[in-house]
Amino acid sequence: MRVIFVSLLLPGLAGCSTLSAGGSPGSDSAGNEIKTVIPNKTLNVSKSLRIPLEGLVLGAAIYLVVDPLSPNWQIEETRISKDDFRIALRRKPFASGGDGEAGQVFQRRAEQIARENGYSGYTIIEFTEGIESTLPVARRVSHGTIRLK
Repeated sequence: MRVIFVSLLLPGLAGCSTLSAGGSPGSDSAGNEIKTVIPNKTLNVSKSLRIPLEGLVLGAAIYLVVDPLSPNWQIEETRISKDDFRIALRRKPFASGGDGEAGQVFQRRAEQIARENGYSGYTIIEFTEGIESTLPVARRVSHGTIRLK
């Protein structure tokens, strides 16, 4: 949802930063002043470090999309029968690393399910990995079924 919001927001913000050659907001053909969505301001952190407001807005938008503190995998589980569970994993769209960790995440969740239901272990009946083509980017997915024992 965040990806869709930011992908719609960024083009709008980019198109709203029209400046005249002098670096200040220009005017239209009727002489009316053009206002920008993002003001032409800078944040003075120190004497030598000044960050333009556009850079802060872009950084915030990138953070919303990438969100480095969120989990890399979304886990959904479904109870199929008394002892069988289906586990589905979807990787977040923008993650750094972790391409081979689906099996580890699957096994960790399977162990938790076994413990939560009072079983000593589990058997993996089926496990697959693949890539799901979605917009704006493809995502890694994994599916599997376990039987508690």
